[in-house]
Amino acid sequence: MILDLLDEILFPRCCACCSVEIESGFLCRDCRRGFLQMRSFPAIDFLDGGVSVFSYEREIKQAIHEIKFASDQRRLKQLAGEVEMLMQDVSVQNIIMKFSTDAGNLPLHDEHYNNCTVTSGPQRSSGCPIWCGVPTDPSRLRKRGFDIPSTLFSERAKEFGGIWKPVLCRTRKTLPMYGLKPEERVRNLKDCFAVTGDVGGKSVILVDDIFTTGTTFSAAAAALKKAGASSVKGLAFCSSLENLR
Repeated sequence: MILDLLDEILFPRCCACCSVEIESGFLCRDCRRGFLQMRSFPAIDFLDGGVSVFSYEREIKQAIHEIKFASDQRRLKQLAGEVEMLMQDVSVQNIIMKFSTDAGNLPLHDEHYNNCTVTSGPQRSSGCPIWCGVPTDPSRLRKRGFDIPSTLFSERAKEFGGIWKPVLCRTRKTLPMYGLKPEERVRNLKDCFAVTGDVGGKSVILVDDIFTTGTTFSAAAAALKKAGASSVKGLAFCSSLENLR
């Protein structure tokens, strides 16, 4: 903590995009709005659709690579700060709150997140929704020394009427997904997730750092649905725009 404080004093934090000095997070307010998308992604097999917060490009794409492949925990904390600040926005609060509590219903999106609306419908789940991260391969988790989904989202679950509860684990070692073809991704993740907690009749918000093809979200959702979850929706820190079209 002392080293982090000295680092902030000696090297003031700057926006990763425009280099203006900032107090916390990764981006300044203006650049944050440039990356913000709050877009829904479609239902895929067992996954009942989901929402992505930021676009996976330029500085954010570079940050994700630094976290995943260089174990840059400081960069991860900065992205977690982005989530914390963004969730203080009333418009975003409304979208995520409705998304997490209306089982099976997803936000409709416009070009700007302030124009987002949410459909309503009957509740299908019992109790508050479970927020759970997509589990990381154990060997990569040991190498990094930290878990990306929980760092980004675990502190946000309670704010939106949910409970953070890791109810998934990996049953075997898998290859990194980066660079794999779609069919290779499916084979890589086949039967690699297992449920470790009670999800019967529950709505689950499955969170991860990135949505690409949806294969990982879908494979994890399959395990949860087979264990009795009534609804499984995804919440990703970022995603590629081409994967949302």
